Amino acid sequence: MSTETTPTAPLSPAAAAALAKLERAFLPESAVTEKVRTALGFPTGWKPYASLGETATHLTAWSQMELNDLFLRVGGDVSTRRVERSTSDGVSTWTATEIALTVQVDGVGPVEIVTDIEDDPEHGYRVDVPVVAVTWYGPAEARANKLLAAGLEGRLSDLDADDLAHNIDLMAAARAVCSKAGRLDLVGGA
Repeated sequence: MSTETTPTAPLSPAAAAALAKLERAFLPESAVTEKVRTALGFPTGWKPYASLGETATHLTAWSQMELNDLFLRVGGDVSTRRVERSTSDGVSTWTATEIALTVQVDGVGPVEIVTDIEDDPEHGYRVDVPVVAVTWYGPAEARANKLLAAGLEGRLSDLDADDLAHNIDLMAAARAVCSKAGRLDLVGGA
């Protein structure tokens, strides 16, 4: 895994559809699929599940653990976003947090693999895996740096000091998770 990556925003469904059209226009689908399969370390014969809306550049992982295994194996950029979900008949809807791993594949470009972060009592929200920990580290670090700058200027309220302590705790927790996995490089450590 290269430690130098260019951050990319997660693809919107419209962008993923446009990218899929471009893939089909410029490369035979089987060539794109084979490049993605090889880069992600998937077994021979793997194909995206069209029935799930997958393309060679927009895939679904079944769980946080599957996404974490892929992240540790191939690297990439991780982000989260709020998404609307619904049952297949559209009767019930809810808001979920989706975690997205974006991997740059040579000759293809960005490939996005997504899954929902489970936060229900039965499955739990896995905070003990690097793919989730890195999603808190960056925002916590940015917020802590902003609060530290305010403190240096003498503009840190008691509430801001509590917020700073909270963000430092989040950073420490993320570092601990990544350290346990032997991957401090994911959160700027050696």
